[in-house]
Amino acid sequence: MSSLSPSPDDHALARSLADFVTERALLFPGERPLVALSGGTDSCALLLLLCEAAALGLLPQPAGVAHFHHGMRGQDADADAGFCAALATRGGLSCVIGLGALANANEAEAREARYAFLQEAAQELGADVIATAHHADDQAETVLMRVFRGTSVSGLAGIPVRRGNIIRPLLFARRAQLEAYCAHHGVAVRHDPTNDNPRFPRRKVRTLLPELAESFNPRLTEALCRLSEHAAEDSAYLDMLAVEHRGTTDLRTLERPLRRRVILQRLWELTEGDAALREQLVTATWVARLEGLLVRGGTLNLPGDGWARVRQGSLVFAPQRQGPLLTDWRGELPVPGSVALLDQRSLSAVIAAPLPSPERQRRSLRVDCGTIPASLTVRTVRDGDRIAPLGMAGKTRLVRDLLREAKVPAELRASQLVVEAEGEILWVVGVAQAESTRVPEDATEVLLLEIHHEGP
Repeated sequence: MSSLSPSPDDHALARSLADFVTERALLFPGERPLVALSGGTDSCALLLLLCEAAALGLLPQPAGVAHFHHGMRGQDADADAGFCAALATRGGLSCVIGLGALANANEAEAREARYAFLQEAAQELGADVIATAHHADDQAETVLMRVFRGTSVSGLAGIPVRRGNIIRPLLFARRAQLEAYCAHHGVAVRHDPTNDNPRFPRRKVRTLLPELAESFNPRLTEALCRLSEHAAEDSAYLDMLAVEHRGTTDLRTLERPLRRRVILQRLWELTEGDAALREQLVTATWVARLEGLLVRGGTLNLPGDGWARVRQGSLVFAPQRQGPLLTDWRGELPVPGSVALLDQRSLSAVIAAPLPSPERQRRSLRVDCGTIPASLTVRTVRDGDRIAPLGMAGKTRLVRDLLREAKVPAELRASQLVVEAEGEILWVVGVAQAESTRVPEDATEVLLLEIHHEGP
């Protein structure tokens, strides 16, 4: 047992963590998490709980720990880094320390730098996913802040339990539980006084929540978390439908909720890699403005020196950053396992029953398990790519022709993803699947490839 693995008589919280990870499929067999460790109560509790669950044989041992030194707060920040390294050493885990120079950075820039470092650390330590310590109180505060600011269904979804290879295994737990857990096991956690600054909106909401709970609902945090979960499910379904309708020639023919979601997805694509622009543009206000543009026509200037105009009922964007979202991109998908895509989506491969529900069929590919190698390639389309579509008796078609026939907008075709095995294209994602993927009638299990849409 690791020296970080507490041995209380009751392992209830660690078991709850393992149950949550299993129910939400946050770790596939063989995957190991990297723990993002700040030194505060929440991330220390996450590290200890993951180690405890590993000692109980419920979850794999973490691949290591990563701490990002933002280059702020001087000696206090140095002490945070030393504390995290020492805590990792106690547990026999490797620790990667990243150093930034973000004294003048805004919150979005600091967050972007931190997550970029975490991705690099995960690669260095061979971790499959990155675990962060967001919990139920964080979720409730996020939802309430967005309500005060003004939001949509996607905003009410709050903090996603998974986005790409980022997982949040503590979203089931309350802050008080984590504080009591660390105190019980004598962990002298670090404290960042900037989190107490009343000028930050989150601190204001954190102070306000208990007052609102006392006045209206003593279980307000649970109610807000339940709202976020329902909104996330509704939002994911809308995302799925929006992907299916992204090739619609005239967006004005779509029902309004679906039309708004198609526009929202386009804004996410438009702002990929630019956190500051995304903060400005991916909002309910800009969705409404673009929806109005569809009705009246003309041109609308966008933040970041871009513009949007209407062409035969569709929106055409000219972003500040020219070129398609994904070009010449390639990733490897282990079987089973998952791969993070570069457009707020992920693709998973899991063993499943041979007949998934119709809803899953619309955004997934079923393949006979016996025909698939241990790893698949996911990449963007290339000139000359061909596929033998299902039902065409082995005849091949150019993928570009299929995209045009499916009415995929011309400016998005270069970013179209395909899945291939040993050089054969099995799936033009969302458009066509290969004849070779046909599942035999007597199959007892299949490999289910499924896109997860994890938008704002």
